[in-house]
Amino acid sequence: MTRHCLKALCAALVACAVGSVVHAEHVSGPRAEFGNIVDANSSVSFLTTFHGGMTAEIVVDGDGDTDLDLYVYDENGNLIASDTDYTDYCIASWVPNWTGEFTVVIQNRGSVYNKYDIATN
Repeated sequence: MTRHCLKALCAALVACAVGSVVHAEHVSGPRAEFGNIVDANSSVSFLTTFHGGMTAEIVVDGDGDTDLDLYVYDENGNLIASDTDYTDYCIASWVPNWTGEFTVVIQNRGSVYNKYDIATN
């Protein structure tokens, strides 16, 4: 997926989160970050909070150089969602049982760094 398409997708996620009661808002609001880097054969992680009972979504789009995997864990360490195919385009979608903090892990399976963009609703 091209950067232009990801930016359009991010805008669509933000629009859905702001204008719909069906999709959960990321507690601190929709979020998109561009140009993040995950080093070769390593991972990055961050904490984020979503509202319970509403669909939560995370999209990761890498630069095409390596395989990226996406994992989402709840505050108790349970794996909630993942995307572990052989691409660097990942989507995780789930409905949290409660409003809480989630750990998002992006794992680079390749031998070179990957520059990725990420968006949440």
